[in-house]
Amino acid sequence: MAHAATQTVFMGTPPSAQKALQKAGADANQFFPTAIKVHVGDTVKFTPVGFHSAEFPAAGKAPTGLLAPAGTVSGANDAAGNPFWFNGLPQLGFAPPLVTSGFGKSFTVPSANGVRSGLPLVNKPKPMSVKFTKAGVYTYYCNVHHGMKGTVSVVAKAKKVPTAKAIGLLVNAQVKAAKAIAAALPKTPVPANTVLVGPEKGGVTLYTFLPGTLSVKPGTTVTFTMPVNAREDHTASTGPGDPNDQKVKSYLGDLAAGFNAPVIPGQATYSSEAPGTTASLSPTLHGNGFWSSGVMDAVAASPPAQSSTVTFSTAGTYTFHCLIHTFMHGQVVVG
Repeated sequence: MAHAATQTVFMGTPPSAQKALQKAGADANQFFPTAIKVHVGDTVKFTPVGFHSAEFPAAGKAPTGLLAPAGTVSGANDAAGNPFWFNGLPQLGFAPPLVTSGFGKSFTVPSANGVRSGLPLVNKPKPMSVKFTKAGVYTYYCNVHHGMKGTVSVVAKAKKVPTAKAIGLLVNAQVKAAKAIAAALPKTPVPANTVLVGPEKGGVTLYTFLPGTLSVKPGTTVTFTMPVNAREDHTASTGPGDPNDQKVKSYLGDLAAGFNAPVIPGQATYSSEAPGTTASLSPTLHGNGFWSSGVMDAVAASPPAQSSTVTFSTAGTYTFHCLIHTFMHGQVVVG
């Protein structure tokens, strides 16, 4: 009779591989291993190593969405004093069920109410332990990154399951594949007058704008777009300030900081321009040269768009940042 065992699933890139992927400017929005097989009565520790979550939804239910309405946008004006178009629309914040943490706690699956870790909103959260009490295949999801999911196959104690060493080899193979994807992402082809925001494949994301510098003539319309099947969300935003500079208060810095707040400013989540319009970007747009795609994703059924366009009407160098991942930046040189 096999004794109950405990295995580990990393929620994101395992610590041993993080430096290599970070050196390539990339990360993997994957569970490691993506699939695991255990005995009835075994426990899996879901170990957080990035901004990820894990949810086993209740039967017939979808996983909890990351954001939910948290009031209504009001009084949102640009630097020139003009109201933004999204006043009156829902203001967004983290979905309340995800703010309740399951990290450091123990659960059993199956569960009538489902099991979720919630978001890792504290420093160094502890693993969430899940004991599996019935044979079956259980799928779980990351609430932060759409398409990031894994499975736990639970079999009778008389059946064979991989050893911890064999699971380690699976993780190593998955890491090797992620590194290969990361190395190839900078060569992703990009159409003319287009900037790919966060090149991605199979959940491996290159945190950059591609190309890093795009040169165009005045009057050119440029499309900022998300990759197909991307798991990340990004923005392409330009205006006063560098959101990476924590010592200097700035317009973009304040908007980026909003993603760490319970309720996110409308200027950070929504496009700066009304749907169906293409702005003419200059240093005086919205009174301070602000333009933003708003949050973009690659999920057709979700409200955020997959791409956004802007026309560069005035010569100069425009630096763009992702307000969610502030270390991501690129330039459009107009001249």
